[in-house]
Amino acid sequence: ISLNWLKDFVDIPKKITPEDLGLLLTAHTVEIDGVESQAEKFKNVVVGKILEIKKHPNADRLRLAMVDVGANGPSPLRIVCGAPNIEVGQLAPVALVGAVLPNGMEIKEAEVRGEKSYGMLCAEDELGLGEDHSGIMILDKKAKVGENLGEYLGLKDTVYEVDNKSITHRPDLWSHYGIAREISAFLGIKFKEYNANKSPQLPLRRRDEAVPRLYGGQATFNKGGSIKLKCKVEDFDLCPRYMAIAVDGIKIEESPKWMRERLVAAGTRPINNIVDITNYVMLELGQPLHAFDADLLGEKIVVRRAKNKETIETLDGEKRELDKSDIVITDGKKPVAIGGVMGGANSEINDKTSSIIIESANFNYVSIRKTSQRLGLRTESSMRFEKALDPNLAELALARAVELIKKLCPKAKITSNLIDEKKFKLNQGPIELDLEWLEKRIGERIDYKKVVKILESLGFAVHVSSKRDRRDEALPRLYKVFIPTWRATRDISIPEDLVEEIARIYGYDNLKMRRPKVEMRTPAVNEERALERKIKNILSGAAALTEVHNYSFTGEEQLKKLNINYGSHIRLANPIAAHQTLLRQSLAPNLINNIKTNQSRFEEMGIFEIGSVYFGVEGDMDKNGKGKEFLPYQEKQLAIAVGAGRKTDVFGRVKSAVEYLMSSLGLSVSYRVSADRPGWADERACADIIVNDKSVGRAAKLPESLARAAGVKKETAIAEIGLKDLLGLTKTQAVKKYKKPPKYPPAVRDLAFAVDVKILYNDIKNEIEQFAELISDVELFDVYQGEKLGRNKKSLAFRVTYQADRTLTAEEVDELQRGLVKKLEEKFEAKIR
Repeated sequence: ISLNWLKDFVDIPKKITPEDLGLLLTAHTVEIDGVESQAEKFKNVVVGKILEIKKHPNADRLRLAMVDVGANGPSPLRIVCGAPNIEVGQLAPVALVGAVLPNGMEIKEAEVRGEKSYGMLCAEDELGLGEDHSGIMILDKKAKVGENLGEYLGLKDTVYEVDNKSITHRPDLWSHYGIAREISAFLGIKFKEYNANKSPQLPLRRRDEAVPRLYGGQATFNKGGSIKLKCKVEDFDLCPRYMAIAVDGIKIEESPKWMRERLVAAGTRPINNIVDITNYVMLELGQPLHAFDADLLGEKIVVRRAKNKETIETLDGEKRELDKSDIVITDGKKPVAIGGVMGGANSEINDKTSSIIIESANFNYVSIRKTSQRLGLRTESSMRFEKALDPNLAELALARAVELIKKLCPKAKITSNLIDEKKFKLNQGPIELDLEWLEKRIGERIDYKKVVKILESLGFAVHVSSKRDRRDEALPRLYKVFIPTWRATRDISIPEDLVEEIARIYGYDNLKMRRPKVEMRTPAVNEERALERKIKNILSGAAALTEVHNYSFTGEEQLKKLNINYGSHIRLANPIAAHQTLLRQSLAPNLINNIKTNQSRFEEMGIFEIGSVYFGVEGDMDKNGKGKEFLPYQEKQLAIAVGAGRKTDVFGRVKSAVEYLMSSLGLSVSYRVSADRPGWADERACADIIVNDKSVGRAAKLPESLARAAGVKKETAIAEIGLKDLLGLTKTQAVKKYKKPPKYPPAVRDLAFAVDVKILYNDIKNEIEQFAELISDVELFDVYQGEKLGRNKKSLAFRVTYQADRTLTAEEVDELQRGLVKKLEEKFEAKIR
């Protein structure tokens, strides 16, 4: 960024040094990486005159030059040089010992092939003044021997290096014009708005003042002439606006010194007057332009997608292959430019060009970025277009380009109609801004007049919407803020964006430092999350289970194999994969798939997952905060799965894991036969999980037939528990209190008997517990099935504890035991073993 260029649009007070301005820019707008005087850049680089040239005694391609550098050192100065174009009498830049060139090279006294060298004769590229490295840079006769190169070049400018990352969201700041507007805003000085009205050839028509204008207005161009341009834009999503106009009477020559100096200061190499004008306007206003040779382009322009494998030779001499995601400018048949990236060699401006067509367009930022990355071709144009430029800017830039062409080529005249194909709409608001809300966000009350002044200095239009204010009825409270077009592409859209604008221009350093006034209170406990973490610690700790995380999705084929009806499942509008098209209603299918995936690696597996399941009924989660629509019902569930080899009691292991978990949570658990089992469950091994007389889930085994269909070779059992139900039970459980141990010893009796396999142990246990008040505890300690018992029989062994507030006699306990046995024989047809 050139300081002299900025001064075209804003008068910076003399008391503000270039370094001060750099600090202010960093504090208010963009991060400045460096502030450098142009003359300082060429410290120890002076004008030298070649007095004598000798052949190097030890190298055919090297020569010894004796150079006069005036009072800057011993004269003549001995320099070893390999440039082929040196001659006696030439004036050239000489880098003295101690000089550091713009490319970072430090000049030192050196010995080259046995000959001492005390400096370097410099080429253009070594000085950052161009790309030529074919020989040394030859200066004209106006140069004075010993003069600093910066003084010779008239470099009296200061250059600011801007960190591009800090303006990646601000396309308006990729120009001197945009930076100058920011300076005017935070310094509170007048911004010299560019107004094409100053040019009599470019009259303006004013827009409605109620909505922010684009810069100085909207330009109109003189129409008519010998060229009848025709243009067709095939896809306005890729090219929202395309403008072009033909200009004749062009003479290609070197740009004037003032323009070359500006371009060099901004790091751009001057080429010729027309190309330099397009670069100048881009650096000044931020809008890339392109100039075609009118005779090579013709009168027809078509903007379209490239065809797959269509090729173009670009201005850098490279032949590039395109695809249909790229934008091309064509003459109706062949591409003449890659839109927004680089022009083609087949329509390039050359020394014989006398008639040109100036293009000023707007392209889709996403498309430009993709094309630039795919081709490995990042240009000054593409860097700006990929930031989402304002389509209105194309108009102003074209007006400025024509103005400069007429200035540099006095015989130039517009010789065609103006092409302006456009279809775009910008969201300019309004955004409602509440001053009370603003104060809360910033933490300080800024005078409302200051707020309005800041916004207007940045180009926003501010209208009073409401004057109601609790503190002062005369003050406005609510504003409607309209966004200027150059900030309405992807930058400003919500009130929070305005907070940032106001705070940074007001100055972060001007905000008073205060300790926050916050009421200290214990953070609210998320009870469900706390329970979830506790369960994870229990199951992954002593229970030795492995936690898994699955997608919340499932698929029709998977559910079919598990005999699960998927008709009520919520279908995804945009599934990530063909086998994940539905939202899950159970954790079991994915856990079964986990066992299938890992069964070849492990003999036994114990896994668990905590995740959400979703149902196609309305839930209690507000969809958009308006209380009118609600998301589908969802809840968290816990699932435990065990997979092991054949003949392993995986159903019992799953129940054991559940019992261990409940015991760790201070809850008692029992099981009862499920009246309603899921499609994937074995009807012979499916039980409801009962905690405190409430069903909280289900445990079941996967039948062999479904396991084969799902590709599972392990015996598999799964338990599913609702976290919401479990949370309610843990919250209502009685607080544990100390209980004194019994004063009198208990009497313990073991009882084993054979029953039918269909009889549940829980039913028998309940019957024993309710038989007598003296029975204080019942524990199942053995289960056995075998040929000795007979078919469809099993043996259950219980340990029964009798307890009283006195010492029980053996006779008393034996009598109760006999009565208990008789009761069980009658009710369950049990046979004592």
